[in-house]
Amino acid sequence: MSALSTRKARNGIVAAAAAVALLAIPIGIALPAQAAPPETAVAKYVALGDSIAAGQGAGIPLDACLRTGAGYANGLDAIPRINLLRNAGCSGASIADVAAGQLGQVNRGTTLVTITAGAGDLDIGGVYAACFPDPAVPACVAAVVAAQQTLESGVIGERLTALLIATHERSPRAQILVTGYPLPFGGATQGFLGVIDQAVAALDAQIAGAVAAAAGLGGVPAGYVDVTAAFAGHSAVSADPWLGSNPADPVTFLHPNAAGYAAYTGIVHDAYLAVAP
Repeated sequence: MSALSTRKARNGIVAAAAAVALLAIPIGIALPAQAAPPETAVAKYVALGDSIAAGQGAGIPLDACLRTGAGYANGLDAIPRINLLRNAGCSGASIADVAAGQLGQVNRGTTLVTITAGAGDLDIGGVYAACFPDPAVPACVAAVVAAQQTLESGVIGERLTALLIATHERSPRAQILVTGYPLPFGGATQGFLGVIDQAVAALDAQIAGAVAAAAGLGGVPAGYVDVTAAFAGHSAVSADPWLGSNPADPVTFLHPNAAGYAAYTGIVHDAYLAVAP
């Protein structure tokens, strides 16, 4: 055989071997492994706010803040890749209370913060207590006027905007989700119950406005979480209430029950998934 023929034969053998190797890959010869895509980071979560942040109304209170194990903060903690570090929520807390007594719980390592606050500033519970069972008494009229004046002043939105900016300064990596409140009487339009629902609707509007203002003024990565649609048909006066419906029980009245907090959990989680890194 000539040198040329020998070279051609050798080249043919090499090509055939390469073809066999390629054919062998699917049946056991693996290519070098590629790096797996990175998993979503675990959220380091802190909950701030009032009685709804605390989980009041959904079981036996665990402490003086009326926290329970069924609140939405605990519900989020049970979801994979969300780690609740602290629930600082406390019954009756105003926005100023959150700023002064709870904000220190977040730090530069926090990556998720939820806030439910504003009802304490409006004192919806106090208004109802003053007006039940007789909304014609002078104490009720005074309470309603005070709540309306607070809403018209815009001070709740201002306070919440400042709280969001301060939260972002303490935890610049955190996504901040601010929840609203359900309409306690399902959007009633007449009588005293209608007055309460209108006040809560106005409160929710100020909360949403504060979130938008904080994003615009301070570049705060915050989102407003609206819960009114989820609670439609489940008000305190509905056939299937997700809010405490017994005015004689101030701990549970107008606070979410277990089903209500489960709804909060799902809505907040969906909002988080929409912005999670």
